[in-house]
Amino acid sequence: MGTIKSGKRFSLMVAAALGLAIVAGSAQAGAQSAPPADAPAPVADAFRDQVERVGVRRCANLFSALGNIVAYGAAHSVQVQADRESPDERGVQGLVGMTYGMPDHQGQAAGIVIAAPVGEGCEGQLVRVAPFQRPCPDVVALLPAGSREAGTLSGVPLYDLGAEQGQGLLVASGESCVVVTVAEGRDIR
Repeated sequence: MGTIKSGKRFSLMVAAALGLAIVAGSAQAGAQSAPPADAPAPVADAFRDQVERVGVRRCANLFSALGNIVAYGAAHSVQVQADRESPDERGVQGLVGMTYGMPDHQGQAAGIVIAAPVGEGCEGQLVRVAPFQRPCPDVVALLPAGSREAGTLSGVPLYDLGAEQGQGLLVASGESCVVVTVAEGRDIR
């Protein structure tokens, strides 16, 4: 699985966000350094706002970075859960609802973001579930450059995403394809 690093290596996360945006439905966004003009206007960082409200400070940077990657190119909102007694000593989880309004991808999607303290830093993961109204063989062309099939899991195609940006499962559902994207991240101090 690919690794996304925050903190001192923030630029790697931006590159991963662009690549993961392709899997979320924006082939156009993958070729640009900024969201497409028709993408929803950036909102204040809902992920940072939510973790700060519940008292998370230690893993706030990683949680925010992973959250903004999982929701890239979509209007979104997040619900955060953290330990009330010791929010900086345990993991924080966010459930994300998203709506894409791009020319090549319209519709709803969902994500999960998790960050937890490990040693002196933090580690986290993201999962995004995005349905496409096209068959999975057509969706393969939207994967980041360098992606390759890595096998199947009970018949479900598994891809290693290019530039070590994580993995994707392409789940056929009638004439549609549900893309499940996963990636991990680390906050290096």
